[in-house]
Amino acid sequence: MSTWIIRPEQSGDEPAIHDLVKRAFAPMPFSEGDEQDLVDVLRAAGDLVLSLVTADGAGAIIGHIGFSPVTVDHASCGWFQMAPVSVSPEVQFTGIGSALIHAGIAEMAQRGAHGIAVVGNPVYYERFGFAVIPGLAPLSDHDSPYFRAQVLAGAAPQGTLRYAAAFG
Repeated sequence: MSTWIIRPEQSGDEPAIHDLVKRAFAPMPFSEGDEQDLVDVLRAAGDLVLSLVTADGAGAIIGHIGFSPVTVDHASCGWFQMAPVSVSPEVQFTGIGSALIHAGIAEMAQRGAHGIAVVGNPVYYERFGFAVIPGLAPLSDHDSPYFRAQVLAGAAPQGTLRYAAAFG
């Protein structure tokens, strides 16, 4: 059985993260093939406020998760978008993605985040406490069926949630 650890992204991890995200999303029918570029643009803009990786026993990066700030009705509110969540295809369905999500949520809570939003498979993300929050919606109607959020502190904001500029 292989072992792995979750740690913050370090200088020099960028190429491995880029490659991992590209490989993780390549077979996904909903992917437009640019998720790896999203991570790079978020990082360059200073909007990748938390970037965690999973490294295997040899130090290879086999998982990644990123968090970036969002606004609600154009106001900062201490909320963040969790995206993307990537796991190397060879080790998907082994608990790495779940461990990254749990670690990321815990770290964001420790940092004082008020909440986290995600767009993805509702059945998957609801396992981690994400849910529909009445009165909170993404800007894109396309995202609405897949949009879920989780309050970490305080009351849930009401209004239109907008992602960091890198999301387009």
